[in-house]
Amino acid sequence: MPNKNRNLLMDILESSVAKLQQNEEMINDLNVFPVPDGDTGSNMLATLISAWKNVSDASVTDVEVTRDFARGALLGARGNSGVITSQIIKGIAVGIEKVGKISKEKKDIRIILRSAREYAYKAVSNPVEGTILSVIKALDENYNRDANDLRSVLKSIIEISNKATEYTPNQLEVLKEAGVVDSGAKGLCLIFEGMLEGLMGNPLRLGDVKSSGSDEPFIKADPNSNIGYCTEFILTLKNPKNFKEADFKKVLTKDLKGDSLVMIKEEDILKVHVHVKKPGEVFNAAQKFGEFSKIKADNMTTQTSSEGHMIDGDSFEITKKLKDKELAIVVISNGEGLDKEFKDLGVNKIINGGQTMNPSVEDFVKVINKLNYKNIVILPNNSNIILAAEKAKELIEDKNIFVIPTKTMQQGIVALYNINKEMYDFHEFQDSVIDAIKNISEGQITIAVRDTEMNGVKVKKGNFIALKGKKILSSTTTLKDSSKDLIEKVIKDKSEVITLIYNKDVSSELLKELEEFINEKDSSIEVETIFGGQAVYHLLVFGEK
Repeated sequence: MPNKNRNLLMDILESSVAKLQQNEEMINDLNVFPVPDGDTGSNMLATLISAWKNVSDASVTDVEVTRDFARGALLGARGNSGVITSQIIKGIAVGIEKVGKISKEKKDIRIILRSAREYAYKAVSNPVEGTILSVIKALDENYNRDANDLRSVLKSIIEISNKATEYTPNQLEVLKEAGVVDSGAKGLCLIFEGMLEGLMGNPLRLGDVKSSGSDEPFIKADPNSNIGYCTEFILTLKNPKNFKEADFKKVLTKDLKGDSLVMIKEEDILKVHVHVKKPGEVFNAAQKFGEFSKIKADNMTTQTSSEGHMIDGDSFEITKKLKDKELAIVVISNGEGLDKEFKDLGVNKIINGGQTMNPSVEDFVKVINKLNYKNIVILPNNSNIILAAEKAKELIEDKNIFVIPTKTMQQGIVALYNINKEMYDFHEFQDSVIDAIKNISEGQITIAVRDTEMNGVKVKKGNFIALKGKKILSSTTTLKDSSKDLIEKVIKDKSEVITLIYNKDVSSELLKELEEFINEKDSSIEVETIFGGQAVYHLLVFGEK
């Protein structure tokens, strides 16, 4: 494709991201529950910014640009909306690859939209209508236009998308009750609208963006393990489907006597870091499988490094033989007290996150690659983080990753009560851990950010609200009354132990009063208190039977 066409495609993509950036808070505010945790817009934006940053100057054709955009979207995907958006983009990229270019022909557009739908629906185990999925389904089923140009194609796509978005409250009762359309669906409409503005010669431009990913220091390497050359390369594979990673690893480690090997394959891209005596032999062995886009060989005899090595902006841990007789645990945590509690319960690695702070797929991948363990359990502790953890699991082939679908911090703590490091063959134990988290009664207290009425409860902005799962139990003017409403519900579920996880807004006097309230209701109940320091929720409560 001529360079001017590539520039047009880049304008279209940047404009789509910028449109989302301009409307980030509006999408966040389309939150079903009146709680201060709306983050759909932020998650979708972070996903698309990662996609945009991944398009390199070497990408020229429609297929190359959209493929790189899709790969970046996957690695940067945050939250359920971000993961599903990344899969829609992936499906579009695969569809474009099938037809060979971005086309205006109806038959080609139908192929691209069908591919987008297939990838989007594969991203979730239980697809729900009235969400972003409904928009992509409507496009697949209703696009039927012979168009003379791409403008007409995009206008039709936008018309169908907006109509499907406006219909989402009729598909989900909770949207109708809250008086909002689905936020992810609205975000997708805006992406398409941004594309059209770019196509029509009025592209929107991205403002300043924050860098994503983990800033944690790399674990130090042993500079004396193999004095020679730190060798790195990025290879575009000629035949990625037939490339055998295990065989190539043997070539590097056995035949060429390399160590500290890190190898990551992402579709047709192979990234390798290895220490060898003769880097030329590594390059010769690799070149048979494709073309290099980057190579590097540093002499470690004259320049040893105590830091992790970099490949095209990605950090890689200097690996050792993986421990296979012990289990490692990764959790999402939000608060200094919760961090301490998780560490005391044996967690190996904590990723900061939670409500409004969803880690990306790449964040998970980086942390997992640093762990010198074969068997790893992930506790997402948030329903909006589970999909990202699952996608990270799919990208890591040399470790056994188990994602326990913990939806709250409370469930994460209970899961840890039922896990020990000797459960390295975790296949045998994961069902019992999942059963344990299903058996707790739990809820939380926060402040309403808008007026609404749900489940027959009238909520006023600024009130304290007690939530149990997806249900608002009460709306009161005091933290004490709201806490008692929630605790009374937990007690009714016949808990033997009730745990109160509180933040800095809960006074010691209130905490003592709540303990006394529990014991007055049932003196046999054991009460435990934990300072969590969590954001958003003043009190997290759970009861165990």
